Formats: sequence, structure tokens, C-alpha cells
Amino acid sequence: MLPLKCPLCGGQIIEQEVNHKVKGGGKVVVLKVRAYVCTECAERLYSLDSVKKLEKIKAQLESFR
Repeated sequence: MLPLKCPLCGGQIIEQEVNHKVKGGGKVVVLKVRAYVCTECAERLYSLDSVKKLEKIKAQLESFR
């Protein structure tokens, strides 16, 4: 669900595709993910599904040590 206002500054939130860096096991990958982004302060908010997927990718990277 799209938040109405940024929890940090109160700015407008829009949904957009962003690049997100995931680090793990000495490796770094950059992924395109959907995020809610504040038009004022650029704070990013991620859905629970996105966070779970990013955590899974990080765990996979760490397993390749």
C-alpha cells in the first residue's frame, strides 16, 4: 500500500523503479526494484515482498564465500 506522505519530511511519495545495491560475501549486485520514493528528501520505502527478496539475495551472496 502506498503511503500518503513521507514519514521523515512529510513530502509526497511516488512509486518508481530504482537501482538498489545489495552487498554480501564480499560481492555487490545492483538490482532494479520498485520503491516508494519521497519527492522532497528522496527517502526510499520498500514493500515487505521487496525486502524479503532483497534479504534472500543477500543471503545467497553470503553463501558464496
